[in-house]
Order: sequence, then structure tokens, then C-alpha cells
Amino acid sequence: MSESKCKCGPGYATPLDAVRNGPVEKLLYVVCVQPNLDEEHGDYLATVDVDPASPTYCQVIHRTYTNSKHNELHHSGWNTCSSCHFVPGGKEVPTRDRLVLPCLNSDRIFVIDTGTDPRAPKLAKVIEGDVLKGADCTAPHTTHCLPNGNIMISVMGDAEGNAKGDFVEFDKNFELVGTWSRG
Repeated sequence: MSESKCKCGPGYATPLDAVRNGPVEKLLYVVCVQPNLDEEHGDYLATVDVDPASPTYCQVIHRTYTNSKHNELHHSGWNTCSSCHFVPGGKEVPTRDRLVLPCLNSDRIFVIDTGTDPRAPKLAKVIEGDVLKGADCTAPHTTHCLPNGNIMISVMGDAEGNAKGDFVEFDKNFELVGTWSRG
């Protein structure tokens, strides 16, 4: 891939480039796991104000609840990479506005809209565990964005709960494409 093509992505060439040339973060999104598995609101995403000029600096300013039990939110990830990538054919570069939160216990995947109101994110979609089980996968672990705008999530189990390392792929609308690995 040529250097000129690489610069069309939404982000930075390296993490160091982002630190040197990017804006300073004003919000942090923190996954909070509810230790009481029977708590009706369940796990949540906390929005923390980290803007030193803000009157709510260092405070949790919003909580986006899953409103379901037994989830155990795990490694979150974005729908679009912040790193530099090439979008072929002059297509529009994807917007980084969805935070993807897989759950180890329930096999659900929560998609959070951080673009509409970054200070008060909302639940955009819930992918139920049955969707993963249909692909013979469970225990979604880590979210990875792909250069084509799709999302890949590593999984640790099969539909029966046995240890099985695999990847599932979702399109930009969070519809299951299938397992990413081929054999």
C-alpha cells in the first residue's frame, strides 16, 4: 500500500503520531462490571469527563446501563480503527462512533452510540448470544476493527461451551457475516 493511500484513513499512522498530533481526550469511556450478578441494571459504560477546563472534571457524568443480568462486559473496541487504513474504491471513510462491548458470560455484544451525544452515549444495538451460537461460537472476548469497515471479535468457546478459539465477523451494521477463520 502506498504512503499516499495510507493517509486517507480516519486516524493516525502510529500511536505516537496520535499522541504528538492528535487532540487531547476530553472524555473517557470505562467498562464497569457489576459484581452483583443479580443487579437488575447490570454492567455499564461510565463516561468520565477528563477536560481540565470543565466544571465536571474527573467525574463520572453518565452511565449507559446494559439493563440485563449476568453479562460481564469485557475488552471494548471501536467500530472503526483510529489507525491509518485504506478504503478502496473512493468509498467514504467509516465514522468512529460505535463502541463495541462483548460479554463473556451472556455471549451478548452491546453496541454503544458515542457519536450522537458523546457525553451521554446510548445503547444502539444488542446482539444476543443466540446469534453467536448460530455460528458455533460463544464467549466473545476482544473487538478488532477491520480495514474494510467490518468488525471482528475473537471468541473463546463453541456453542456447547467447549474451549474453541475462533473469530466472528460482523458488517458495519453489526449483522453477522460468519466466522472469520477458514478451517
